[in-house]
Amino acid sequence: MTSRLPTVVLLVLAAGLSGALLLLLSGAGQNAEWLPAPSSRPVSNMGAKSVALPAMPLEQLTASWQHPIFSPDRQPDLVSASQASSQFTGVQLTGVILDGQAQWALLRLADKRSVKLKVGDALDNGWTLSHLDPLQATFTHQGQSRLLSLPVLRLPPPSKAPALTLPHVSAP
Repeated sequence: MTSRLPTVVLLVLAAGLSGALLLLLSGAGQNAEWLPAPSSRPVSNMGAKSVALPAMPLEQLTASWQHPIFSPDRQPDLVSASQASSQFTGVQLTGVILDGQAQWALLRLADKRSVKLKVGDALDNGWTLSHLDPLQATFTHQGQSRLLSLPVLRLPPPSKAPALTLPHVSAP
């Protein structure tokens, strides 16, 4: 009798799975029943009054740009001569695409428009894109040449604060 028990269990299981398969094939469970939408009620602020932020003088706001909040020992980035001359008339290089023969420079103009130029195309102010490198674009106009570089972001220097150490606790 013990040898028939696994056979009976497997037959019952097969019959149950076959019944479930027939129910699914007949279309049971195809209609979704959604819960009713919750009623919209206004959110109250429980009587709290909004508090206006105090106005800060311009000198304090300027100091926050000079000394970053989360890295007090960091000094502002130095502006090199190449960065100062790289933004002629408000034009910034935002990307370079070099794909085989296709070469494009992605620019942001002073009026916040984005422009895609290929080598040989000119800006509205007459500057012509003459050469592209992976990180730079060279523009020429009336015998002058200007070089735009992609901005290279850098991380702040490592902190000089000692690392956090936990006390040694021996296992009980």
